[in-house]
Amino acid sequence: YFAPRLYSAQYRAVTARDYESIIQQIYPNTETVSVVGGEELDPPEFGTVSITIKPKNGDYVSDYDKQKILSDLKSYSLTGINQKILDLKVLYVELDSHIYYNSSQVTNVNDLRTDVVQSLTKYADSGDINKFGGRFKYSKVLNVIDNIDEAITSNITKVRIRRNLRAITNTFAQYELCYGNKFHINPDGKNLKSTGFTVPGENSMVYLSDVPNKDINGKLDGSGKGKIAIIKKDLINGENVVVVSSAGTVDYVKGEVILTTINITSTEKPNDIIEIQAFPDSNDIIGLTDLYLNLNIPSSSINMVKDTISSGEQISGIGFKVTSSYTNGELIRK
Repeated sequence: YFAPRLYSAQYRAVTARDYESIIQQIYPNTETVSVVGGEELDPPEFGTVSITIKPKNGDYVSDYDKQKILSDLKSYSLTGINQKILDLKVLYVELDSHIYYNSSQVTNVNDLRTDVVQSLTKYADSGDINKFGGRFKYSKVLNVIDNIDEAITSNITKVRIRRNLRAITNTFAQYELCYGNKFHINPDGKNLKSTGFTVPGENSMVYLSDVPNKDINGKLDGSGKGKIAIIKKDLINGENVVVVSSAGTVDYVKGEVILTTINITSTEKPNDIIEIQAFPDSNDIIGLTDLYLNLNIPSSSINMVKDTISSGEQISGIGFKVTSSYTNGELIRK
C-alpha cells in the first residue's frame, strides 16, 4: 500500500503527501495523519510543517513517541524545515433526533431505538466522516434513519458541533477554538453552550454564552461577531446572572471562539475539559485539514416519538406531538 507513495517521495519529505507516507511507515500506530505547511496557517509560519496524528488506539500521541517521530523524520526532511507535532483537534458532530414511529408495527420501542443507534454508529464509522477533512452529509443521515425500519415514519434531526477546551486550571490563560464552520446567529444569543466550570469568587458553576453585536436600534450590526459572556444560574428564581459580560469574542462567520485571560479553577467534566457546542449555519459539516471530524453518537440525543396519526390513534391530528426544527434557548449544554 505504501510502496508507490514511498517511491514517489523518493524517501524525502518535501510535500504533504510525502510526510503522510513516511510518518505512517516510521510510526505504524498511525490511523490517519494531517500535514499542513506553515504558509497555510493564520498567521503564516514559513519554514514550518505542522503535523497532527490520530493514533489507532487513542486520541493522543505520547511525548516520547512525538520526539521519536521527529527524530526519525530528520533523515527524510530538508535542511531548514522545522517540524512540530500538534495534539489532535477533534470537531465533534452531534445529533438531536426525534424519530417518529408507528406503534402498531413495533413490539418494543427500546429495541427499535437500539437498531437506530447501531445503524448510526455503523454509518459514523464510514470513511467519509471520521478523518481529517471529513464531511458530514446531513441528507444521508436522514436517509439512514428513515430506512432502518418500516415502522419509522419520519424524523426531525438537528445538528450541533462541539470542541473540547482543555483548561489549564488555577492559571491565567487565553484560549482559542476554531470550528471551521459558520455558526448560526440567534439575535437573542445562546447559540454557544458549555458545560460547567468554576472561577475565583464564585462558588457555583458558571457557563459560557454568546451575545451578538447589535446596532443602536437593537438589530444585528452585520459584523458577524459577538461577545462571550460568563453566566450562572440563580438557584432561587432560575434566572441567568451575568458574572463577566465580556470574557472573549466569537466570530460567527469563521466559526471561532476566543477567550481572553481567564483563571479556570475546576471543571464539571473530568480531565479539566469544558465542552463548548455551537449550532452550525449549515447542517452539512466540513472538517478542516487539521480538524479530525467525528460523528459522535454516544453524545447524541435519540428520542423515539409515537406517531399517533400513522398508528390510527388519531385521525384529525389534534394533539399530535410536534417537534420543533429549530434550536432551543437554554443556557446550559445538556
